Amino acid sequence: MRCLAHESESEDWTEHIRVLRILTEMFLPHISLADLEQMFFSKVLPKTLQLFDNLMYELSTEAKGLTSQNTELCSTVRNLLQAMVQLLETLTGCVRYVCTLQECVPLESIRTLPSSVLYVIKNTFIHCKDSESVYCGHLHLISDLLQAMFKETYSLQKQLMELLDMISMGSASTEDNITDMVSVIHTVLEICSVISNMDHALHANTWKFIIKQSLKHHSLLQCHLKHSDILSGLCKDTLLSFQSCLQLAEQMKMSEIQESTDLRLFQKTVKLCRFFANSLVHYTKEFISFFSDSCTQLHQLFLQIYSKFPPSLYAPEILEVHRDEISRVFLVALDPLINQLLPFSPFMEQVLSEKLGGFKIPLLLL
Repeated sequence: MRCLAHESESEDWTEHIRVLRILTEMFLPHISLADLEQMFFSKVLPKTLQLFDNLMYELSTEAKGLTSQNTELCSTVRNLLQAMVQLLETLTGCVRYVCTLQECVPLESIRTLPSSVLYVIKNTFIHCKDSESVYCGHLHLISDLLQAMFKETYSLQKQLMELLDMISMGSASTEDNITDMVSVIHTVLEICSVISNMDHALHANTWKFIIKQSLKHHSLLQCHLKHSDILSGLCKDTLLSFQSCLQLAEQMKMSEIQESTDLRLFQKTVKLCRFFANSLVHYTKEFISFFSDSCTQLHQLFLQIYSKFPPSLYAPEILEVHRDEISRVFLVALDPLINQLLPFSPFMEQVLSEKLGGFKIPLLLL
């Protein structure tokens, strides 16, 4: 493809992206679904990732010297960010187009697409997360474009998840398809750890995808997924959300004036706790047989939650209305998880073991 050759020779970011946009908008629609991987994605996406890496390297390098006095450098950094936004927009359009082709998309027809897009999403979110240090305290000079880059990455992830929902994987799926889908789930799990403190809705929706795809392809993926890593992530985020609830509740008790914004944030965080509790329940129901080596994580989760809630002596002082809301919304959602785990021998062996780290957990659970 001549445009592809031209893309590899071009040294100008805008020209690179213009060629990529031509390829996705004018060539892509004329390629059948069966030929997409061989004729388009396998050829275009590796060069796109190279472009992305080069852009990210230039951006990180130039950002180190960013100051309000150096207008030329500021202009260069802003142009690089604008190029990154355009690249993300082009990828989003590409994924959106594939979503329009048919209701079920064979994974082998787009094999290179999910891993390539997830690579871009993960590294862009990392850049946004580290922006304070990357831009050396001069975020105000580029905050509008950095926000645009975050929003476009959010849109790209949402579009990719819509496409992956359409993936068809029958019982006769090849080993390559299984490996690819497992890799997708594990990469999305890595993204979860990146975005955990960036946006509640994004974080929850990313976890929803992991749980949904794991359950959807249960029979094919159950022996290949890193259940301990997924469970560890869920436990960690459940605990962090619970601790955030307690901190917010403590702040509201100490404050003489109850700010409505604080209350709304508290209520959102409690609901996020409930979401994680429900996710743990759903995942445990399907994969508990793989949890033999992960019972310590679940055990410690219960210890750390119930040790910070009445009647524990270590419970922080919070208003009764907030305590009741945490109990009614979050702790009630954990009850089914306890009921699932009690008949599970490895968990009970952990609970009743002598190595309890100073806690008398049987009284809390039983």
